[in-house]
Order: sequence, then C-alpha cells, then structure tokens
Amino acid sequence: MRPVRGCRDCAADARFLRAKRRPGYEGLAPSIRIADLFAGGGGLSLGIAETARRLGLGTEIPLAIECDDDAAGIFERNFPKANLVRADVSEVFDGDLGGPLTSREKQIRADVGELQFLLGGPPCQGHSDLNNHTRRRDPRNALYLRAVRAAQVLHPAFVILENVPTIEHDAGEVLAHASDALEAVGYSIAEAILDLSVFGVPQRRKRHILLATLLDSPDLVEVLSEPPRCGDHEARTVQWAIGDLAKITRGTGLDVASVPNRLNRARIQWLIDHDMYDLPNNLRPRCHQGSHSYLSMYGRLRWNAPAQTITTGFGSMGQGRFVHPSLPRTITPHEAARLQTFPDFFDFDSLLPRGTWATVIGNAVPPLLAIHLTTPLVQALKLTDSTAVRREGSKPQRAHKADPLGASTSRRGVPPASSELIRRRMSTTKRRDTGPELALRAELHRLGLRYVVDRPVDGTRGRADVVFVSARVAVYVDGCFWHGCPDHGTVPKQSREWWVAKIEANRRRDADTDARLRAAGWRVLRFWEHDDPTAAARKVLKAVRGPTRDLARTR
Repeated sequence: MRPVRGCRDCAADARFLRAKRRPGYEGLAPSIRIADLFAGGGGLSLGIAETARRLGLGTEIPLAIECDDDAAGIFERNFPKANLVRADVSEVFDGDLGGPLTSREKQIRADVGELQFLLGGPPCQGHSDLNNHTRRRDPRNALYLRAVRAAQVLHPAFVILENVPTIEHDAGEVLAHASDALEAVGYSIAEAILDLSVFGVPQRRKRHILLATLLDSPDLVEVLSEPPRCGDHEARTVQWAIGDLAKITRGTGLDVASVPNRLNRARIQWLIDHDMYDLPNNLRPRCHQGSHSYLSMYGRLRWNAPAQTITTGFGSMGQGRFVHPSLPRTITPHEAARLQTFPDFFDFDSLLPRGTWATVIGNAVPPLLAIHLTTPLVQALKLTDSTAVRREGSKPQRAHKADPLGASTSRRGVPPASSELIRRRMSTTKRRDTGPELALRAELHRLGLRYVVDRPVDGTRGRADVVFVSARVAVYVDGCFWHGCPDHGTVPKQSREWWVAKIEANRRRDADTDARLRAAGWRVLRFWEHDDPTAAARKVLKAVRGPTRDLARTR
C-alpha cells in the first residue's frame, strides 16, 4: 500500500520512516519523562519520543536499563542524553513485589523523579511457542514482574508492558500477579493482544500489551479496542515499507544481504524464476518436507501484502518468509529495520557484527506501534495546548509549527462534563466488578459453575465479563447507558451528537465482537445490567452444559 493521497497520518509515517536526519527530541519543551526497562536498541523509546514531537513536546529519559552491551551501545548512540544503566533490571529493582523499598530503590526513585511513562519489553523467549525446552516455565518469565516492581517504586502516570501473546499461558500466571500488584497501588489496567498491522506496522505481527494508569482518563480498554487507523486503509505492505530500497544494487553495511549456501541460493533463484512464493516440498530440506505447519519457511515476501513477523532470523530463508519479493536474496538488515518501522536516521552502528543487528532489529518493539498506541495517552497528560484535538467535521488544523514532518495530531476527544458532579460520576464508573456483574457471578457460583472473569477472548481485543474457557462461552453484562439499551438508555443533552455517535460505535463494536467470537467457535451471551441475574444464570448454565448450539444474543 502506498501512502494514501491526502491522509496526513500516512504521509507523516512515510516521512518518518525515510527521514535521514534525527529530530531534536530533547530540544522541545515541556517534556515527557520516560523510563525504559529492557530497553534493547530503543524501539519503544523512539516511538514515544516521536509521539511527543508530533504533539510539540520534548522527551527526557532519566532511566534506561539494558544488560546487553551491544544493544545498550545502540541505545546510547540514538539517545545520547539518556541516563543509561547497563545492568539487569532485577539488580536495580531488587525489592519484593509489594514490599518496602530497598536502599537502592529509594535512591533510584530520588534520582528519576517525576515520570510520565514506564516502558518494558521483558524477554519473550520464555513464552515463545518456538521454545520447546522451558516454555511457560522459563525463569526469564519472572522478569515481567520486575517491571511491575519498577512501577511500584517509580509511580509513573502510565505503564506499558509488551510481550508475545503466549504470555497469557504462563505456568506461573505472571499476568494475574502483575495485575494484582499494579491494582494494589492504585493503577487501572487493561490488556489485549494487538494486531500490529492495525497500528500501521507492515507486518502480520501480534503482541500482548498491558496498559496501566494512575489517571482518570483515557479509557484504556477503549485505547486498546479502538486503535487509531488511517480511515479505511488496508494494512500497509512490504512495498510501502521497502519498495524504494530495491534500487540499491551495491550497498554496504546494513544494505548487504546475507550470503546463502549453494542449495539455498538455488532455492531462492527457483522462487524468482517461477514467480512462486512458497517452495514446493520436494525442494525443501528433508526436515521441512511432509506434513507440517511451517509454510512460511523458505517462502518469498509479497510486495502487495504485509510481511510475516520479522524475527532475528530474517537473514535466512530457513527461518521464515524472508526472501525478497523481486530480487534473488533474503532481505537486508536495512529492509528488516524498515519493516520493523525503524527510520533511516536510526544508528545501528556500522562497526557491529551482523548478528548484533539481527538480534536488536528482530527483538525490537516497532516504533510505529508505540507512536499510534501512545498518542491518546500523551494527549491525556495535557502538557501543552498542542494536544487539543479537533472535533470531527471541523476543518483540519495546521500541524504544530514544531513538527517539521507535518504529523497529524487529530483524534476524536471526549467532550467536557456538564458539571463537576457528572465529571466525578464518570471518572468513578467501574470498568469491572459492577453490581450487576457480581450478582450474576454469585448466581453462577450457586449453580455450581466455575469461571474466570474479565478475560481477553480469542479473536477480539476487548475482555469478556465472565468466561468459560473449556465450554467456549463468553458472557457480557452491558451497561444501559454505554451500550444503548432501548428501554433504559439515555443520551446527555450536552454534546448530544457526540454521545449518539459514541454509543452507536459501542453497539457496532459489540456486534463485531460477537461475530468474531462466533467465527472462532465461541457462544456469546449478552445481558443488560437490569436483567434478572437468576434468569440470566440459568441461560448461562444451559449454554455451558447444554447442547452445543449458538445461543447468540439473549436480548
């Protein structure tokens, strides 16, 4: 996909990706202050710094932690003013989860001071389906809770933790422990598995994101379930990301592809000569022949589609679909970095070995994910007038004068409350464990049913109120106001048009969630908050223990 003509977000992202000169992220004021744990080369930090710049804000990094020397060196080259600590996160935040601060933690908190964002991409290899040895029980999985401990120590306004989707199946229930520990110190939490192509990343990459905040807004569930997207554009493609790099014929450093062995060179040429994208079984190594699910291995990328997940093995056709769409080679580190949405100005240090580039690029969090995910979060900080958003239907405003790339800062905003009483009522509205939910759960328990609550479900970014995993039944208790009950729903008089559109969007999202779940083999039951909990529980019992048929919506 080419940047769509007239779309400011597409144009801004394309300029960001191809920019040769690094913006002065530290030169603007006021600044947001971030701490980056497991910092790697700095993908998350770069994304938030670019978000801030697009909103006319600067960036300070009073703390970044990375234990790998080469990755830390790349981070330092790109963020020379950051306070980089080359250490293991567990050495810096060494106190017990929920326990009193250690002497080192007290010093860190004093040194760091006020903090708007705490970022963390803990090692994901322990959760990966490719890890057949210690999967789900890898000791590295506990590092996720060290990031939570850092939040308990530093009290940032927002916490963003990124990992692979399979973290949900961790044997130590790391997500449950993380949520409990964050809620214990006052955080509101939302989590979801995100398709990064929706956030402008030209990959079929999925990641688990946990968001937490100490602020009353924005609604984190809404941030994760209604990600910003450029109109109705299709996912960005390999062509959009690296099409211009194909003309580089005599590159050096990052623009040099790996050298395949004789057999792989012949396999790559066969794909190009026959205009094929999947290598037939008889041309694969014997270990990749027969019945298997590794279809992308020894495959060729398509210009008109997103790439598969870029991993550290992007230099080998035996590691995935990494053969260039039109040239007889695998993709170069430069192309892999572009597909990970690192801009051309990002310095990977030309003197480092190729293996280091592969590790830092493949393990990175794509900056475009961070840019589009954190825009509403940075706006909620209200650090400057430039974060004001325009109402839908009004004329687009000129980009902030401190934004040389002309990035769009527009995002539909919530209108102000009509009174202080209404503002307080809205800010204290529960997202989970409401009275109707508790009443239904009590009846379900009385009927002998056991379940999990507030759980993400396959195929959706939202969370079901009650989930029966083995029976594949998802139950929702919808509020009359937010979901547009035909009997009890009301619309505020102030900003009526905005609220009508908002509630209708919620209803469309409900319908989309139902459709996705049914397609994935789930049965969906929805109840209004005013429905009789005893009658509702009986319907749930019938769905869980009765014949396996789609009960659809009960209202």
